[in-house]
Amino acid sequence: MRLGTFNVWGLPEAFSDDVSSRMRVIAERLAASDLDVLLIQEAWTGPVRRTIRRGARRAGFVVSEGEGASGGLMTLSRLPMRASRFDRFRFRGDPERLDKGEYLGGKGFETVELEGPDGPFEIINTHLHARYRAEDSAIDSAVRTAQLLQIVAAVHRRPGTVVIGGDFNCRQGEPELEVFRGLTRAVELGAGADLGTLSSTNFYKRDRTGPDKRIDFLFVRPGRGVAWQAHDARLVFSETARIRSRDRSLSDHFGFRAELDWQTAPAAAAVAGPIDPQIFTTARSLLAVGIAEADRRERQHFRWAGACVLASLLGAGLRRHPAVDRRQFLRSAVQGTAVVALAPAFALGTLARVDSDHKRDVFSDARAFLTDLEARQARERFA
Repeated sequence: MRLGTFNVWGLPEAFSDDVSSRMRVIAERLAASDLDVLLIQEAWTGPVRRTIRRGARRAGFVVSEGEGASGGLMTLSRLPMRASRFDRFRFRGDPERLDKGEYLGGKGFETVELEGPDGPFEIINTHLHARYRAEDSAIDSAVRTAQLLQIVAAVHRRPGTVVIGGDFNCRQGEPELEVFRGLTRAVELGAGADLGTLSSTNFYKRDRTGPDKRIDFLFVRPGRGVAWQAHDARLVFSETARIRSRDRSLSDHFGFRAELDWQTAPAAAAVAGPIDPQIFTTARSLLAVGIAEADRRERQHFRWAGACVLASLLGAGLRRHPAVDRRQFLRSAVQGTAVVALAPAFALGTLARVDSDHKRDVFSDARAFLTDLEARQARERFA
């Protein structure tokens, strides 16, 4: 079974480059692809989705976008689809960072049940929180940990083979990815391969100064009694196309693919044993960072709100001074500014309370899930 994942960078035209042209090329090149399943991320807009959908259907793919799908995900399959669903991540991002799009994007994960050659299996397509706080990477890791724990819970509810793939926005060795692998016992299909899906050889990343890195992954968590082998891990959709008189890449990411062979085998090894306790420790430390950040944001927003209220009161207090005709305009302007200052004060106060409470709940619930999973592991170990 040939599996692929590809972030197509399908943002609105104002926030991306050559979107319409690139999507048409991607749609045309689907016909030449030998992939059985392709996981798409960042198909954000209606025109992007329609272009890919038309090309996929002409290429013989069935297209699933999940009931209530959002977050720019599309799953393309040449295998029969039995069911699909979309789950939104509870942690969405910071509402005041509208320029980053995480809060409005509605990211999550799509679960699709496919009919494979050796029976049904499930595949999960996802796109995790972006790295837009370079100075606070531990916080980004905490957010992705909370999101990944939602996927971990979904994987644990499914006894059979599960494939998980997409744009993880983190590299091999980063703590959130190690937590995910440890808690699911999933194996990365391109392990050991030096394949950068973010690369300075990409036309749209030609100014990139850091080393190439791979943040797009495919994992398998085999069911019990399943023997499997992965091979042919390589980049896909890494070629160029002639767009506006220049050879340009198809996206700001290269795609990644691997071939996965498996079959049911009564003598095959069962899923690995107990989870390493250090994984729980790492996960809890990351979630603690997230809770501390929610507390900090709440204090910061209350300070901003208080400053706005103070500015409003000071401006309104000018009314108590005797009228001075030649300063009337200035007084009116200051008083008007004072009234306007109440709006951000109210907004920031609401944000401080509602958004920070929500974020604390997300991290606290993730921590409770870890406790339940750890207790379940202990019961199974001593059963």
